[in-house]
Amino acid sequence: MATHELDLLENAIDSLAEALAKFEEGDAGETKAFKFSVLHMAHFVELVFKYHIASKHPLLIFKEPFAAKLDRNKTITLWEAINFINNEAADTVSPALKKDLEWLKRLRNEIEHHQFKMEVPEVRAVIGRLFRSVVEFVKEHTDIELESLIPESTMETFQVLSDEYEFTVRTALQAAEQFEKDHPSDPYDPDERPVRLDCENCGNPTLILNDDSSSGYRCLVCANEDGDNIPSGCDICGAPATQGELDAWPLEDGSYEYRCYYCSGKYRAEKDD
Repeated sequence: MATHELDLLENAIDSLAEALAKFEEGDAGETKAFKFSVLHMAHFVELVFKYHIASKHPLLIFKEPFAAKLDRNKTITLWEAINFINNEAADTVSPALKKDLEWLKRLRNEIEHHQFKMEVPEVRAVIGRLFRSVVEFVKEHTDIELESLIPESTMETFQVLSDEYEFTVRTALQAAEQFEKDHPSDPYDPDERPVRLDCENCGNPTLILNDDSSSGYRCLVCANEDGDNIPSGCDICGAPATQGELDAWPLEDGSYEYRCYYCSGKYRAEKDD
């Protein structure tokens, strides 16, 4: 009979690899995969904390390590592990991380024992925060070289989740793509503004239409609202143009008037020359 055996750390890394793989599937559109990413991530977090405690002494992860007869089938819970760690040094597991872990615990329990409902954007965001917090804990408090243990197949997802900015960009790209799908352009309307543009501030194609923006656009990554490529129009003749093609003329009330090549006088000046 074949036997599959994993020690504590191997078991933790195996669950992390599964969590990353399912997260990747969820990001690719298979929404229900996030359910399994939650379960595997919760298992990884619990085991990595237990690994840290076991590094102090291997018996400390058991419920009653000083009992005359040790019951190796009963180990401490995640919250007992957190209390142990924070008793060593206060707030090693920060209040913010504990709050996310409470959320993870609730959702995991609902998945395992009852019906559940998950808001996908929230799931993505919390898993991302949890992952980065736990990776930081691993770097600071354990001897685990985590990146060297991650399977190549999930390395890209590991790196994206590790970098908060990269994670933000990926999230924004998905939101921009969805916004574009939900607001299709009319190919027969030559005056219709494009739904999505490249942001000239951060370089991402995440500048989308926004009614609350002064320019009519706002970037989902950096919140920039300006750009030479943003559609506009001449305040004098109404000719369509982009912001970069218009000249700003200061007015007496402190505001600006935007004029095209002709209304700004550039055409006449160049013609006279």
